[in-house]
Amino acid sequence: MTMNSNRHATKFVISIVLLLAGHSLAKTGNSGAVATESPPAELIESWIADGTLSTKLRTVKTLNVEAAKVLVKHKVAVGDRTLDLPGLTSITPEVARILSFREGGEAVGLHLDGLTTITPEVAEALATGEKGGLSLNGLTTISVEVARALARIRRKLVLNGLRNLSVEAARELAKHRSKFTLFGLTEISDEVAEALSHHSQTMLLNGLTKLTSVPLATTMLKSNDGFLNLSKVQTISDEVAKVMADYQGSRPIRLTGLTELSEANAARLRANEKVVLPSKFQKPEQQ
Repeated sequence: MTMNSNRHATKFVISIVLLLAGHSLAKTGNSGAVATESPPAELIESWIADGTLSTKLRTVKTLNVEAAKVLVKHKVAVGDRTLDLPGLTSITPEVARILSFREGGEAVGLHLDGLTTITPEVAEALATGEKGGLSLNGLTTISVEVARALARIRRKLVLNGLRNLSVEAARELAKHRSKFTLFGLTEISDEVAEALSHHSQTMLLNGLTKLTSVPLATTMLKSNDGFLNLSKVQTISDEVAKVMADYQGSRPIRLTGLTELSEANAARLRANEKVVLPSKFQKPEQQ
Protein backbone atom coordinates (compact mmCIF):
# COMPACT_ATOMS: atom_id res chain seq x y z
CA MET A 1 0.00 0.00 0.00
CA THR A 2 1.36 3.47 -0.95
CA MET A 3 1.89 6.29 1.56
CA ASN A 4 -0.91 8.24 -0.17
CA SER A 5 -3.29 5.33 0.33
CA ASN A 6 -2.32 5.10 3.99
CA ARG A 7 -3.16 8.76 4.48
CA HIS A 8 -6.58 8.33 2.85
CA ALA A 9 -7.28 5.27 5.02
CA THR A 10 -6.28 7.14 8.18
CA LYS A 11 -8.53 10.09 7.31
CA PHE A 12 -11.41 7.72 6.64
CA VAL A 13 -10.98 6.01 10.04
CA ILE A 14 -10.81 9.38 11.83
CA SER A 15 -13.99 10.52 10.07
CA ILE A 16 -15.82 7.38 11.13
CA VAL A 17 -14.69 7.77 14.76
CA LEU A 18 -15.83 11.41 14.85
CA LEU A 19 -19.17 10.50 13.29
CA LEU A 20 -19.77 7.75 15.84
CA ALA A 21 -18.75 10.03 18.70
CA GLY A 22 -21.18 12.71 17.56
CA HIS A 23 -23.95 10.16 17.18
CA SER A 24 -23.24 8.87 20.69
CA LEU A 25 -23.44 12.37 22.17
CA ALA A 26 -26.73 12.98 20.41
CA LYS A 27 -28.08 9.84 22.08
CA THR A 28 -27.18 10.70 25.65
CA GLY A 29 -30.87 10.50 26.51
CA ASN A 30 -30.96 6.93 25.13
CA SER A 31 -28.40 5.77 27.71
CA GLY A 32 -30.36 7.14 30.66
CA ALA A 33 -28.37 10.36 31.05
CA VAL A 34 -30.13 13.72 31.10
CA ALA A 35 -30.56 15.16 27.61
CA THR A 36 -29.71 18.82 27.98
CA GLU A 37 -30.14 19.57 24.29
CA SER A 38 -33.14 18.92 22.09
CA PRO A 39 -33.00 15.32 20.89
CA PRO A 40 -32.94 15.01 17.08
CA ALA A 41 -36.10 13.74 15.42
CA GLU A 42 -34.36 10.44 14.70
CA LEU A 43 -33.76 9.89 18.40
CA ILE A 44 -37.43 10.51 19.20
CA GLU A 45 -38.26 7.87 16.59
CA SER A 46 -35.84 5.40 18.21
CA TRP A 47 -37.47 5.97 21.62
CA ILE A 48 -40.85 5.27 20.03
CA ALA A 49 -39.51 2.09 18.44
CA ASP A 50 -37.95 0.67 21.63
CA GLY A 51 -40.90 1.63 23.87
CA THR A 52 -38.97 4.04 26.10
CA LEU A 53 -40.55 7.27 24.87
CA SER A 54 -42.45 8.21 28.06
CA THR A 55 -39.41 7.62 30.28
CA LYS A 56 -36.93 9.38 28.02
CA LEU A 57 -39.18 12.41 27.47
CA ARG A 58 -38.86 13.20 31.17
CA THR A 59 -35.18 14.05 30.60
CA VAL A 60 -35.76 16.37 27.65
CA LYS A 61 -35.18 20.03 28.51
CA THR A 62 -35.99 21.56 25.14
CA LEU A 63 -37.46 20.49 21.79
CA ASN A 64 -36.77 21.66 18.26
CA VAL A 65 -39.48 21.92 15.62
CA GLU A 66 -38.61 18.65 13.86
CA ALA A 67 -38.61 16.63 17.08
CA ALA A 68 -41.89 18.20 18.19
CA LYS A 69 -43.55 17.26 14.90
CA VAL A 70 -42.44 13.64 15.20
CA LEU A 71 -43.69 13.49 18.78
CA VAL A 72 -47.11 14.94 17.96
CA LYS A 73 -47.51 12.72 14.88
CA HIS A 74 -46.84 9.64 17.05
CA LYS A 75 -49.24 10.75 19.80
CA VAL A 76 -52.00 11.30 17.24
CA ALA A 77 -51.32 7.94 15.57
CA VAL A 78 -51.61 5.93 18.81
CA GLY A 79 -54.51 7.97 20.19
CA ASP A 80 -52.58 9.05 23.29
CA ARG A 81 -54.54 11.85 24.96
CA THR A 82 -51.75 13.04 27.26
CA LEU A 83 -48.45 14.71 26.41
CA ASP A 84 -46.36 15.04 29.57
CA LEU A 85 -43.07 16.92 29.29
CA PRO A 86 -42.09 17.63 32.93
CA GLY A 87 -38.41 18.19 32.13
CA LEU A 88 -38.97 20.90 29.54
CA THR A 89 -37.44 24.13 30.87
CA SER A 90 -37.58 26.22 27.71
CA ILE A 91 -39.84 26.37 24.71
CA THR A 92 -40.19 28.50 21.59
CA PRO A 93 -43.50 29.83 20.26
CA GLU A 94 -43.13 27.60 17.20
CA VAL A 95 -42.77 24.43 19.28
CA ALA A 96 -45.56 25.52 21.66
CA ARG A 97 -47.89 25.88 18.69
CA ILE A 98 -46.99 22.42 17.35
CA LEU A 99 -47.51 20.74 20.74
CA SER A 100 -50.88 22.48 21.17
CA PHE A 101 -52.35 21.22 17.93
CA ARG A 102 -54.11 17.90 17.53
CA GLU A 103 -55.59 16.34 14.43
CA GLY A 104 -59.01 14.74 14.64
CA GLY A 105 -60.37 17.06 17.32
CA GLU A 106 -59.48 14.78 20.24
CA ALA A 107 -59.01 16.37 23.65
CA VAL A 108 -55.40 16.03 24.77
CA GLY A 109 -53.80 17.12 28.01
CA LEU A 110 -50.55 19.06 27.63
CA HIS A 111 -48.42 19.13 30.78
CA LEU A 112 -45.51 21.59 30.76
CA ASP A 113 -44.91 21.79 34.50
CA GLY A 114 -41.14 22.24 34.15
CA LEU A 115 -41.49 25.70 32.65
CA THR A 116 -40.84 28.32 35.33
CA THR A 117 -41.38 31.26 33.00
CA ILE A 118 -42.94 31.84 29.61
CA THR A 119 -43.12 34.79 27.26
CA PRO A 120 -46.39 36.34 26.02
CA GLU A 121 -45.54 34.92 22.59
CA VAL A 122 -45.34 31.37 23.98
CA ALA A 123 -48.59 31.88 25.89
CA GLU A 124 -50.28 33.06 22.68
CA ALA A 125 -49.01 29.97 20.85
CA LEU A 126 -50.33 27.68 23.61
CA ALA A 127 -53.70 29.39 23.26
CA THR A 128 -54.10 27.89 19.77
CA GLY A 129 -55.05 24.52 21.33
CA GLU A 130 -58.81 24.14 21.55
CA LYS A 131 -59.39 20.98 23.59
CA GLY A 132 -57.89 19.10 26.49
CA GLY A 133 -56.17 20.71 29.45
CA LEU A 134 -53.05 22.82 29.76
CA SER A 135 -50.97 22.49 32.92
CA LEU A 136 -48.31 25.09 33.74
CA ASN A 137 -47.72 24.32 37.40
CA GLY A 138 -44.10 25.48 37.28
CA LEU A 139 -45.12 29.13 37.00
CA THR A 140 -45.01 30.83 40.40
CA THR A 141 -45.88 34.28 39.08
CA ILE A 142 -47.01 35.72 35.77
CA SER A 143 -47.02 39.11 34.13
CA VAL A 144 -50.16 40.89 33.00
CA GLU A 145 -49.18 40.25 29.37
CA VAL A 146 -48.83 36.50 29.92
CA ALA A 147 -52.10 36.42 31.87
CA ARG A 148 -53.84 38.21 29.01
CA ALA A 149 -52.56 35.63 26.51
CA LEU A 150 -53.37 32.63 28.71
CA ALA A 151 -56.93 33.92 29.14
CA ARG A 152 -57.49 33.19 25.44
CA ILE A 153 -56.93 29.47 26.00
CA ARG A 154 -60.17 27.62 25.22
CA ARG A 155 -59.53 24.63 27.49
CA LYS A 156 -58.91 23.76 31.12
CA LEU A 157 -56.11 25.90 32.52
CA VAL A 158 -54.09 24.67 35.51
CA LEU A 159 -51.86 27.21 37.26
CA ASN A 160 -51.47 25.55 40.64
CA GLY A 161 -47.93 26.81 41.11
CA LEU A 162 -48.86 30.49 41.35
CA ARG A 163 -48.06 31.85 44.81
CA ASN A 164 -49.15 35.43 44.24
CA LEU A 165 -51.25 37.30 41.76
CA SER A 166 -51.60 40.98 40.99
CA VAL A 167 -55.00 42.59 40.60
CA GLU A 168 -54.23 43.39 36.97
CA ALA A 169 -53.22 39.80 36.16
CA ALA A 170 -56.30 38.50 38.00
CA ARG A 171 -58.54 40.70 35.86
CA GLU A 172 -57.03 39.22 32.72
CA LEU A 173 -57.23 35.61 33.91
CA ALA A 174 -60.90 36.11 34.83
CA LYS A 175 -61.61 36.43 31.10
CA HIS A 176 -60.66 32.78 30.61
CA ARG A 177 -63.67 30.74 29.45
CA SER A 178 -63.08 27.20 30.68
CA LYS A 179 -62.28 25.36 33.92
CA PHE A 180 -59.55 27.08 35.89
CA THR A 181 -57.56 25.94 38.94
CA LEU A 182 -55.31 28.00 41.25
CA PHE A 183 -54.51 25.65 44.13
CA GLY A 184 -51.25 27.41 45.06
CA LEU A 185 -52.87 30.63 46.24
CA THR A 186 -53.31 30.49 50.02
CA GLU A 187 -54.25 34.10 50.72
CA ILE A 188 -55.42 36.81 48.33
CA SER A 189 -56.62 40.35 48.79
CA ASP A 190 -60.29 41.20 48.43
CA GLU A 191 -59.34 43.18 45.31
CA VAL A 192 -57.81 40.11 43.66
CA ALA A 193 -60.76 38.00 44.85
CA GLU A 194 -63.24 40.46 43.34
CA ALA A 195 -61.33 40.44 40.05
CA LEU A 196 -61.33 36.63 39.89
CA SER A 197 -65.03 36.51 40.75
CA HIS A 198 -65.83 37.61 37.20
CA HIS A 199 -64.69 34.24 35.85
CA SER A 200 -67.77 32.65 34.29
CA GLN A 201 -66.80 28.95 34.39
CA THR A 202 -65.70 26.50 37.09
CA MET A 203 -62.89 28.01 39.16
CA LEU A 204 -61.16 26.18 42.00
CA LEU A 205 -59.01 27.84 44.65
CA ASN A 206 -58.69 24.83 46.93
CA GLY A 207 -55.59 26.16 48.68
CA LEU A 208 -57.21 29.20 50.28
CA THR A 209 -56.85 29.49 54.04
CA LYS A 210 -59.01 32.60 54.37
CA LEU A 211 -62.19 33.52 52.52
CA THR A 212 -63.72 36.94 53.10
CA SER A 213 -64.89 37.90 49.61
CA VAL A 214 -68.60 37.46 48.94
CA PRO A 215 -68.23 37.85 45.14
CA LEU A 216 -65.54 35.14 44.99
CA ALA A 217 -67.45 32.77 47.28
CA THR A 218 -70.59 33.27 45.19
CA THR A 219 -68.73 32.54 41.94
CA MET A 220 -67.09 29.37 43.25
CA LEU A 221 -70.32 27.99 44.71
CA LYS A 222 -72.28 28.77 41.55
CA SER A 223 -69.93 26.62 39.46
CA ASN A 224 -69.31 23.88 42.05
CA ASP A 225 -68.79 20.70 40.01
CA GLY A 226 -67.93 18.47 42.96
CA PHE A 227 -64.21 19.24 42.93
CA LEU A 228 -64.49 22.39 45.03
CA ASN A 229 -62.76 21.70 48.33
CA LEU A 230 -62.48 24.45 50.93
CA SER A 231 -61.14 22.21 53.69
CA LYS A 232 -58.01 24.38 54.07
CA VAL A 233 -60.05 27.50 54.83
CA GLN A 234 -59.57 28.43 58.49
CA THR A 235 -61.43 31.72 58.59
CA ILE A 236 -64.51 33.09 56.82
CA SER A 237 -66.25 36.42 57.21
CA ASP A 238 -69.81 36.76 58.50
CA GLU A 239 -70.93 37.73 55.00
CA VAL A 240 -69.32 34.64 53.45
CA ALA A 241 -70.88 32.47 56.15
CA LYS A 242 -74.30 33.74 55.06
CA VAL A 243 -73.51 32.92 51.41
CA MET A 244 -72.50 29.40 52.45
CA ALA A 245 -75.63 28.98 54.55
CA ASP A 246 -77.81 29.99 51.59
CA TYR A 247 -76.08 27.55 49.23
CA GLN A 248 -78.61 25.51 47.22
CA GLY A 249 -76.31 23.35 45.08
CA SER A 250 -76.33 19.57 45.03
CA ARG A 251 -72.63 19.14 45.80
CA PRO A 252 -71.31 19.39 49.37
CA ILE A 253 -69.13 22.23 50.64
CA ARG A 254 -66.28 21.02 52.85
CA LEU A 255 -65.32 23.58 55.50
CA THR A 256 -63.62 21.08 57.79
CA GLY A 257 -60.57 23.28 58.35
CA LEU A 258 -62.40 26.13 60.09
CA THR A 259 -60.76 27.17 63.34
CA GLU A 260 -62.86 30.25 64.04
CA LEU A 261 -66.64 30.50 63.85
CA SER A 262 -69.19 32.32 65.95
CA GLU A 263 -72.04 30.30 67.43
CA ALA A 264 -74.52 32.26 65.33
CA ASN A 265 -72.64 31.40 62.12
CA ALA A 266 -72.15 27.80 63.23
CA ALA A 267 -75.90 27.43 63.77
CA ARG A 268 -76.62 29.05 60.43
CA LEU A 269 -74.24 26.71 58.58
CA ARG A 270 -75.43 23.61 60.45
CA ALA A 271 -78.89 24.27 59.08
CA ASN A 272 -77.59 23.55 55.56
CA GLU A 273 -77.02 19.82 55.20
CA LYS A 274 -74.69 20.41 52.25
CA VAL A 275 -72.17 22.23 54.45
CA VAL A 276 -69.65 19.97 56.21
CA LEU A 277 -68.18 21.52 59.37
CA PRO A 278 -65.42 20.44 61.78
CA SER A 279 -66.69 18.29 64.64
CA LYS A 280 -66.31 21.08 67.20
CA PHE A 281 -68.87 23.20 65.32
CA GLN A 282 -71.39 20.42 64.80
CA LYS A 283 -74.36 19.72 67.04
CA PRO A 284 -73.49 17.77 70.22
CA GLU A 285 -75.30 14.66 69.01
CA GLN A 286 -73.28 14.75 65.75
CA GLN A 287 -69.88 14.84 67.46
